[in-house]
Amino acid sequence: MKKKAFTLAEVLITLGIIGVVAALTMPSLIANYQKQQTVVRLKKAYSIINQAMKLSEIDNGDYASWDLPQVNGAGDYVNKYWRPYFNVLKVCRTYNDCGYASATPFTGRNGNSLSLNVASDTYRSGIVTTDGLLYIIETAYGSADTPGYNIYIDLNASKPPNVYGKDFFAFIRTNNGILPYGYDKTQAQINSNCSKTGTGDYCSAKIMQDSWEIKDDYPW
Repeated sequence: MKKKAFTLAEVLITLGIIGVVAALTMPSLIANYQKQQTVVRLKKAYSIINQAMKLSEIDNGDYASWDLPQVNGAGDYVNKYWRPYFNVLKVCRTYNDCGYASATPFTGRNGNSLSLNVASDTYRSGIVTTDGLLYIIETAYGSADTPGYNIYIDLNASKPPNVYGKDFFAFIRTNNGILPYGYDKTQAQINSNCSKTGTGDYCSAKIMQDSWEIKDDYPW
């Protein structure tokens, strides 16, 4: 009796088809995994930073009664009101301390470089936690006399890509807790900003408004 078997040509054709299908589907699978991990880490960081603020209020009174952020410098402010309430790996007061190669390493979603400094003793101080997150606490904005209230979160610390809406997100301190930067904007404004032609600093607001999902219209 003769046994039926695949010829070498048939095996190669089948393997070729499998390779083509894999090449078409793998980028999509990888992107979906990256989106899911981004949301998981962002949601975790958002929970941690709000919990830290609540714990600090227990010890230091309501947020509205805290010293103005720019009074004693970024380092002292962060050490008093924020550092005790994180699992701290290190506090960084310069971009070198934080592990960045440049003082302004961040890029907008539109690809333009941002003038945002990582850290300085006058304006911002960073907290790197044991789980690899970086929280940049802003204490002054524009000048040392103008208080700043933003908080920036880099989901993988100094590792690339350092892009708004990818691994870098903006939040703001308010009397009602920490909220996504752009929380008070309209949906149209958020969508316009969190786009491939916008800066992307409203992308945290977009993700939260989409029920903690990165949907198909998100500029990934």
